[in-house]
Amino acid sequence: METEQQGVGAETRHFVLRPNCGVYWRTTLVVFIAIAVVSLSVATLFAFAGFWPILPFAGLELTALGVALYVSAVRGKYREEILVDGSTVEIRKGQKEPDTTWNFDLAWSEVLLEASFHRWYPSRLLIRSQGDAVELGAFLTEEERLALADELQRCIGPMAARGVPS
Repeated sequence: METEQQGVGAETRHFVLRPNCGVYWRTTLVVFIAIAVVSLSVATLFAFAGFWPILPFAGLELTALGVALYVSAVRGKYREEILVDGSTVEIRKGQKEPDTTWNFDLAWSEVLLEASFHRWYPSRLLIRSQGDAVELGAFLTEEERLALADELQRCIGPMAARGVPS
């Protein structure tokens, strides 16, 4: 998980949540090409030796690896943004650009950390306002989710809504 906390103004807080994905697409592509070259070279040598069924299986293996690397790279670009200013809470979710946006009134919003029914499942961090709830940080570890909930409660909680400085 990677979080950025940007203080835009005295009353504005901006949180950016991203999964912890330290690999860049070009690096992933170079590694995939290197693995493909080695795998196909070995498969071709075995095919010339008479073991031709190895080629389709090598192709299937490389296709599965390519799909897995692509899905991992796409998930690494996911981000969630929480913008808390003087009177609103704006939540944006999406890949590179926000796909979905929610706007809540700060005075009617609350931060909830719901414990799971089963102890091996993680808790859920929600921002709720007037019947609508948005889950945040599903990809976070439990410690990161607790820390984020504390930070959000300082600027969204009931005392923050009354104008008490945090």
